[in-house]
Amino acid sequence: MKKEKMAHRIAAEILEQIVEGEIEPGQKLPTEKKLCEKYGVSRASIREALSELKAQGAVSSKQGGGTYVEQAFHGEYFHQVMVDESDLASFQYLFEMRKILEPEAAMLAAERRTEKELAEMRAALELMQDADGTEMHKGRDADFAFHLAVMKATHNPVMIQTFANLDTVYKKALALSFEDKEDLLRNKQVIYVEHKEIYDAIKTGEAELARLQCLIHLRNVEKKLNPGN
Repeated sequence: MKKEKMAHRIAAEILEQIVEGEIEPGQKLPTEKKLCEKYGVSRASIREALSELKAQGAVSSKQGGGTYVEQAFHGEYFHQVMVDESDLASFQYLFEMRKILEPEAAMLAAERRTEKELAEMRAALELMQDADGTEMHKGRDADFAFHLAVMKATHNPVMIQTFANLDTVYKKALALSFEDKEDLLRNKQVIYVEHKEIYDAIKTGEAELARLQCLIHLRNVEKKLNPGN
């Protein structure tokens, strides 16, 4: 089994234990060594699973060592985000959230962006354009970096934190959208143009146009991931 998939399954199992109350808020998780022995995997897989749990806000590392369950973690809301990367239908929830959050963020970014944030968007666009079929991870990273720069340009800490909390499932969705090399090459220019149109609207301060361009882009990506919709 691939390391990434095994790490995801371990994270999901630990999260279920937290949600069910088997591991309580504030409780320290077993050491990496004990988790390796329990699941029969390497430290790399355990660290990846713990990173996924941290991204969900379920656990955190504390000074002095150790990983602890967050006191304020509400597992009944967060466990739905731990989707399997092979389950396309699960990403419906992600895109419902993205279509609410990101078009509004693009609109605010058009009104509030700084030169620094525009430069970050341009840098992401350049990476997106330069990535080829052998560098799919660069395309994914550039895509995420672009949307993060847009979110940062809102200067709204609550929106930025909300976006950051979607990090893990967001990147899994990007991995799926970049999965097929031929598909990536065929759609690379379309993906780039859609992002460039969002950028142009933000740069010129056209807030409503930025919102619409972002919504169009999200709908197109959603259709690609779930063509039955």
